[in-house]
Amino acid sequence: MSSRTFKKATSFFFLIFFTNFLFSSQCESLNDFHSSNLIISQASISSLEANLPIFCKITGEIKPNIGFEARFPTQWNGKFFQTGCGGFCGLVEPDRSTQSNAINHALKKGYATITTNGGHQGKHLGDAAWAKNNLEAEEVYAHKLIPLTHRSGHELIQVFYDAQPTFSYFSGCSNGGRLAAKAAQEYPDLFDGIIAGCPILNLTKNGGIFGSWLVQANTNEQGFPILNKAFQSKLIMLEENAITQCDHWDGKLDGIIQAPQKCNITLEDIPNCLQGSNSTCLTSQEKNALRKIYDGPVDSKNNKLFYGINPGSERYLAHWYLDSDDTKGPGTLLANGFLPNLGLPEDDEAFLALSFNFDSDPELLVPQSSLLDAMKPDLSKFKNLGGKLLMWHGLADPLVLPQQSIKYYHEVIKTMGKENVADFFKLYLVPGMGHCWEIPSALPDQMSMLTVLENWVEKNETPDSVPINKFDSLGLSTKKGILKPYPKLASYN
Repeated sequence: MSSRTFKKATSFFFLIFFTNFLFSSQCESLNDFHSSNLIISQASISSLEANLPIFCKITGEIKPNIGFEARFPTQWNGKFFQTGCGGFCGLVEPDRSTQSNAINHALKKGYATITTNGGHQGKHLGDAAWAKNNLEAEEVYAHKLIPLTHRSGHELIQVFYDAQPTFSYFSGCSNGGRLAAKAAQEYPDLFDGIIAGCPILNLTKNGGIFGSWLVQANTNEQGFPILNKAFQSKLIMLEENAITQCDHWDGKLDGIIQAPQKCNITLEDIPNCLQGSNSTCLTSQEKNALRKIYDGPVDSKNNKLFYGINPGSERYLAHWYLDSDDTKGPGTLLANGFLPNLGLPEDDEAFLALSFNFDSDPELLVPQSSLLDAMKPDLSKFKNLGGKLLMWHGLADPLVLPQQSIKYYHEVIKTMGKENVADFFKLYLVPGMGHCWEIPSALPDQMSMLTVLENWVEKNETPDSVPINKFDSLGLSTKKGILKPYPKLASYN
């Protein structure tokens, strides 16, 4: 190495060291920051994760009760990214591995990011006990955490970078997707772009009516689940049955269900069996439970109250609903936790999913619907302020039923007009995909909605197609596809 090259290398590494030293000092100085809006517990440099940039890790609480973690990178792109939280929240989860209510994929792009626990502490995402007799926490969870977190995130950015973001984005899935829709509906001036994935827009009906229906349909007279962990071996057979009956309704015979709403699936061709252990047949109890889950909740006069699961959702039932003797699936926990804690304006420990009356009790959910649901179809303020909304939903999502996203999209069009909606709101349905990347799909299910949204907001590139991939364990793409805005269908290479 020549002396000139050595001097250049030495200068470069000294510059990097000095820059990191200044960044570290700047980060740690936040420990002395005082604000009326938030309390900082700790601010420190974190560069332990090899696949993440060096960032300032800031933890604390946003008043009145929102636990948060913010991650600000050394190389800031000038933009702000805020995410929602799933289920009943209760945890700060900055290192979620997927893009579902996660911040690291945005951090890698240079965003100043922030995530929260939804305004309370919980044991897990299916724990709603925090809501009991706690109206303030319910209101924060329902929507108030959106502006409170936005304000504190921008305040921290101003202190840390001595600037305000050029663009602000919100992204969430499941309950985070509901919060994303709430942001567009209730706080149209906060975000330039919003991503709502698998949004539980009608939380009161999805949680209170469908959740109760599923629990009751899957409980025998002795109080045990009919479809339990042992039933998992039959899911492959059920999925094959669904594909056989429902594949062709989209006009193509390709092993892909894209028009589940047209398919009136039956179980008649599956043999009856006396014992449940055989994976090639179904008992009468199993068929009855499955029939109810496919059809969805009705009252005693057979009036439809909500949707059932789509054909093609079968492979995901094991994760969400098939309980073992000592462990309940997260879908079961969510269904059991909603009514006694969050679904009713007054807490009632005796009001369980198993005792829900589908004739008289649905009206009891109405008072909470205005607080929890995100169904307002007039997004004109968000549109007029230049906001862009991307909504996507897995067509095989058995937890947050995709029909509600489709209905909401139609309601927005009915309210605002098709051409007006096309300018700012796109809905994408993902064939074969379950809920928020929790379980891998057999079809491509990886897409960068943030990149798509950036290009729409910042470059005015209308997202008429969204690339989607399936990757193997080495990160290599094994199948590619293109998502098209609803009502167009996806296509695959």
